[in-house]
Amino acid sequence: MAKYIAVLCGLLLVGGLGLAQAGGGEISLPPPEDEIAALEAAFGEVIGFFSSFIEEFKGSVAQINERFASLEGALADLIAWVQDLDVRLSGLCDQVAEHGGRIGALEDWVGDLEERVTYLEEQDIGAVQRQLLAVEQAIQALQVKIDNNRAKIEGIEAALGGFQEEISAVRGEMDQLKGQVAAQVDAQLAAVQEELAAIKAAQETQWAAIFLVPALVGALVYFLITSGG
Repeated sequence: MAKYIAVLCGLLLVGGLGLAQAGGGEISLPPPEDEIAALEAAFGEVIGFFSSFIEEFKGSVAQINERFASLEGALADLIAWVQDLDVRLSGLCDQVAEHGGRIGALEDWVGDLEERVTYLEEQDIGAVQRQLLAVEQAIQALQVKIDNNRAKIEGIEAALGGFQEEISAVRGEMDQLKGQVAAQVDAQLAAVQEELAAIKAAQETQWAAIFLVPALVGALVYFLITSGG
């Protein structure tokens, strides 16, 4: 580019010198052949300059077009990435809403567990055990009374002899009474034992649930983090 500018400057300088000589006196013209050759050389330089300039301009335009095409591709990729990001953010918002509902349900469940634990803590297991012991002692006392009555009956049978049928009837009634009382006592004892077992099982379940809740919350937080990433 600098070379062509220098050629133009030289042509302008030669023209200026020619004009200066013309203004100073008599004009001295070179032979026509020399003038034609000089003009052809000058026009050749000018044509070469503009040809090179056009080629360089075309190259610059091609580079600009390539750069513009590259920018268009980058812009298309950016738009696609933004759209994908918007879809992912929308899905993440849906997941957050879903997990928010699950967390609310989990909080309700934990509150229910706390109420159950409080109820179990208020229960006096020792009192239930004392009641069970009292029932067992009552059964033993009743058995002693039954045995005493049986001994009395046997004594009466030996003494009265002739009243065997009546004694047998009394013995049957006593056995029936014994069976009824024993059945009632056994039913009460079984009910107390079932209640005690249920309370113990509920306590074990509540403690297991209390230790399980932090693990569930940690797993949920980990899932949110990994889903967000």
